Amino acid sequence: METLQQSEKIIAERYRILGKLGQGGVGITYAAVDLNSNQKVALKALSLRLTTEWKKIELFEREAKTLSGLNHPGIPRYIDCFQVDTSQDRCFYIAQQLAPGKSLAQLIENGWKPNEAQVRHIAYQLLEILAYLQSLLPAAIHRDIKPQNIILQKNGRVFLVDFGAVQNTYHHTVTGGSTVVGTYGYMAPEQFRGKAVLSTDLYGLGTTLLFLLTQKFPSDLPRHKLKVKFREFVSISPEFADWLEKIIEPASEDRFHSAKDALSALRGEQPSGINLDKMFKRSPQSRITLIDTKRWLLIKIHPDRSPSKLKWFFQFIHLSYKFLLPFSLILGFVLSSLSCEYTTTDWLQRLSGRFFNISILAITTFTLFYALMWLCMTDYRQFTRPIQIRSPDIQRVKLSGIHLPLLKKSITFCRIRAKSRNYCFGLFLPQAEKEWLVGELNDCLSKLK
Repeated sequence: METLQQSEKIIAERYRILGKLGQGGVGITYAAVDLNSNQKVALKALSLRLTTEWKKIELFEREAKTLSGLNHPGIPRYIDCFQVDTSQDRCFYIAQQLAPGKSLAQLIENGWKPNEAQVRHIAYQLLEILAYLQSLLPAAIHRDIKPQNIILQKNGRVFLVDFGAVQNTYHHTVTGGSTVVGTYGYMAPEQFRGKAVLSTDLYGLGTTLLFLLTQKFPSDLPRHKLKVKFREFVSISPEFADWLEKIIEPASEDRFHSAKDALSALRGEQPSGINLDKMFKRSPQSRITLIDTKRWLLIKIHPDRSPSKLKWFFQFIHLSYKFLLPFSLILGFVLSSLSCEYTTTDWLQRLSGRFFNISILAITTFTLFYALMWLCMTDYRQFTRPIQIRSPDIQRVKLSGIHLPLLKKSITFCRIRAKSRNYCFGLFLPQAEKEWLVGELNDCLSKLK
């Protein structure tokens, strides 16, 4: 990018360029100093004048949007995104925390030869980062895992950088994904077809680890039916070699289903076996994650837009039920006993009788509201504890409703009748999402019959 080649140039009256860090498929990254904080940052830039494809601008904007929502110690912190207009050009910028250290590619070029323990330690950290990305809704796929995009500090800490090729699972599902993004040698076979799934990043991780162990580019290693043959070039334990064999399987369905499963297997634990690629999503803004594993059905509702006014209302009902209602009952019984002792005071007898009747009515009303509140609190707990049901146990799925005298419309919620118990949830969801969820659940149920 011509306008930023020289050091000491100040961008947006805030960032002073120190030098060029690298150039990728989308933009050039510079080391810079934030004049406001005096901290070093990575400043990624893209010139509109020098860009030949509009797709790069789309990827740049997607990267900025993704980075702004990430919060993980292994991903450099997002700072800002802005553009600078001149008479000749428009430049887009992303400012991030500068990851200290050197890339794995630089370290190998400088003669570093890591052993199995060091490679395992890098794998653990990267899998934790990928597991975090895959836990997002929608899940994020980096699509360009390679040695150049992994920074290693002297203390062994790892950073994953350059999210210029990032894609979310929803975008891929809706559009079909037709753009080939990645780096040859580290790209999973499905990426050549413009496809990316959760295990795509695992393939990139596996080939990166092979590069560390063999000191060879993955494209230079022999292959048989697309499968990389690496065992004769490494000196590692059979268990680790078997793990690497699985993570670089050419067919995505033969790899570990997710980073979490790969991490469990690397630690010697039993993988969960849940294929997160089979998620159903209504929209990118949806709070619902529905996972069908044929044997188990998992439903996760995220509390991004939980209605605070309703929560305050039910908290008030809860306090009323615990404190005001007992007080009214005690007062009603006291007045009733007084009316029995002083029968000559007819007005006191009538007053106590009416108060007692009001207390009984209050008990009924508050009990109804409390039952509704209990249902809401049960529903709210699903935000932090997903519903997990054995698929064969499901007998019926429907949308149920509660009609309250003070409300014109019924309050609906999702109900699953299973062999052992009933599950009621989704009270706070919009009506359209409730109907969608019940429809998807019935589809899952019909496939079992």
